[in-house]
Amino acid sequence: MKKDLIRIGKILTVFNDGLELVTGIVMFLFMALLCFQVAMRYIFNNPIYGVDETVVALMIWSCSLSWATVYWQNGHAILEFIVKRLAEQKRRIIFNINNLLILAVNVVFIPASWKLFKMQLKQAPVGGLPFSKAYYYALPVLVMAVILTVYSIYKTIAYPVLKDDLIVAPIPSEEGNAID
Repeated sequence: MKKDLIRIGKILTVFNDGLELVTGIVMFLFMALLCFQVAMRYIFNNPIYGVDETVVALMIWSCSLSWATVYWQNGHAILEFIVKRLAEQKRRIIFNINNLLILAVNVVFIPASWKLFKMQLKQAPVGGLPFSKAYYYALPVLVMAVILTVYSIYKTIAYPVLKDDLIVAPIPSEEGNAID
């Protein structure tokens, strides 16, 4: 079972690396479009219809995908100065509770965002995009919830079996993700 969990973890890491690349490209696109639109609006006094809504769509997608990549990489802020002083057993309990809470929240997000997606599909496109807001309001949350559910199921199972803190805690040598 340990070998299978390690293999699955490597597959999920490769997937997450690709997701991080896609997210970076999406962020670059919306920032470039935003700069372009600002120039068109304030320098040339001729904004392009639909660019603002495209920026919103790309921003929502990038945020949703980023939440998943940050969770997988344990890049979220943790109170390291508290957690590192706890006994190993208490740390394991805290990390398992964290994974179970994320799993529970995302299990609720999946049907809720699916319902929102179906409701928004009935609305006419607005803001210059040729499709409804369902594809950039509800769908990103649904995709994020599915990815986070897979990630949290893996972490919930792999952490107690492999007993590797790197599955749930930030790498100590990295900066910017732990509050000391």
